[in-house]
Amino acid sequence: MRSRRGLFWRSLFFTLLALVPMCGAVLFFAGQRDKQARLELAAAASRGQVGVEAGAQNSHRLLLAVQTDQPEFLLMRIDAPARTVTLCALPGATLVDAPQGQTTLADCYMAAGPARAAQLLRDTLGAGPDGYFAATPDTYGQLIGSETAARFDTAAVLTLDQRRAMGYGEDNVARLTPADTEDFLTSLRPRLATARAAELRAMVWACYLRQNRELLAGLADAARDQSARTLTDLTAQDLYTVGQTLSYLGDRSETAIEYAVLTGTDTPAGYQLDKEGVRLALDLLQ
Repeated sequence: MRSRRGLFWRSLFFTLLALVPMCGAVLFFAGQRDKQARLELAAAASRGQVGVEAGAQNSHRLLLAVQTDQPEFLLMRIDAPARTVTLCALPGATLVDAPQGQTTLADCYMAAGPARAAQLLRDTLGAGPDGYFAATPDTYGQLIGSETAARFDTAAVLTLDQRRAMGYGEDNVARLTPADTEDFLTSLRPRLATARAAELRAMVWACYLRQNRELLAGLADAARDQSARTLTDLTAQDLYTVGQTLSYLGDRSETAIEYAVLTGTDTPAGYQLDKEGVRLALDLLQ
């Protein structure tokens, strides 16, 4: 009897010795699984609560045309993920491929309008803008507001002798408003090479936006208000989306407003983009 009792307790002991670790392991892994499930639910809830801000993931590539006796152009890249707005000058004398041979962007614009200019630019580069926007200097001035002003350092483009010849003397800062900006650009154009004269417009426009950053948020609405005075293939939905992107960028102090020029060489036929100019254009249009 005593031996049977001892056998029972020994069997029970060895059984418990085997079961307890197994039960502990089951409870441990069940707890870990429950913890992981709670973490996944919390992460899902967090993702649902934190949405992507409107415009934060957008980028736009636009061809801006300035309607003057000698039309000028800029490529504008609005890039929310990179927090940049880039104004890249494209001389009106830039040569593009056409069915009858090469022509300049300005001549193409004068003969067939901005849509054709945008198409020939695409055919030449192998990539093109998302849309075009053409207006007179006065209309562009209305986009930023008649009361807006900017200070431009003429030392960035003129020598001291050139500045003195224009009456700047030692004070090389030009105080600009939309009403006098085009006259200012026209007065400097004969003193500068083709690329530099084109770049000057990008520099001045960049100054307006840098010094009046609040303008970004209202540009699309202003363009919509001036629709009767512009030529564009941008739809109302396009302008709405561009406006969201510009508002997003305008709210961020880290947004960089940059300018550049598509480099090239003056030839008897026009301004021929070089490899670096083509590369930059493709970077902006990607």
